[in-house]
Amino acid sequence: MKKYILLAVLSLTLWSCAEDEIKPYHGRQYIYFSQLLPNEKGESIENISISFNNYPGQDELEVKVGLGLIGTLFAEATPYKVEVVDVDDTEETIKNANPANYRLPAETKFLPNAVNDVLVVTLIKTDDLKENVRLRLRLVPNEYFAGTMEQYGQIDIIFNNVVSAPLWWESGSDTEKLFLGEWSAKKHQAFYECTQIADFGALSTAEKREAALKFKYYIAEHNLTEEDGTPMTVPVS
Repeated sequence: MKKYILLAVLSLTLWSCAEDEIKPYHGRQYIYFSQLLPNEKGESIENISISFNNYPGQDELEVKVGLGLIGTLFAEATPYKVEVVDVDDTEETIKNANPANYRLPAETKFLPNAVNDVLVVTLIKTDDLKENVRLRLRLVPNEYFAGTMEQYGQIDIIFNNVVSAPLWWESGSDTEKLFLGEWSAKKHQAFYECTQIADFGALSTAEKREAALKFKYYIAEHNLTEEDGTPMTVPVS
């Protein structure tokens, strides 16, 4: 319900913009990144963060960025425009993503008869992706869309390929002590190949135990070892 109330407020805001803000276009539609809206708990995000480290063996990742429409629904798929913004990163700790590390759709069209859609952005892993980089996307007006609102018209995707234990598998965590044991890059890759689970920390306790047991049997079946030849083990029982 809060989300619908917020959408109504956003619509009213568009019609009450100041002269120095985006002006409303009567009878036209507005598009925005719905992913930036607060959720049911009132929480909102400033950017999307993702690491190839959490998806061992994956050279490309698809990121689905939520979109929303304000105004009359379109009867057919309608083109919208999104551009990549190069941030002045001379004084920034996060550099702009190299074009070799992302791919946008050849065509971007909003679904017909819908208030929500997704923009699928493909991230590409390269050997030199050793630190966070930023891909900033901005929605811009075209002949079909009057525009957007500043606070919901731009979003950052922060990504990397830093090989390290994810937050949910840190030393001393329940993941280490109760379920999967000490992290290693090889074990992490094997766990993902076995379960296809990228965020173990988001699971319930019962789901964690089920996944860990499945991995334990997988280790035994394939006689997996660590890089130094020692047996790969997990503490779950």
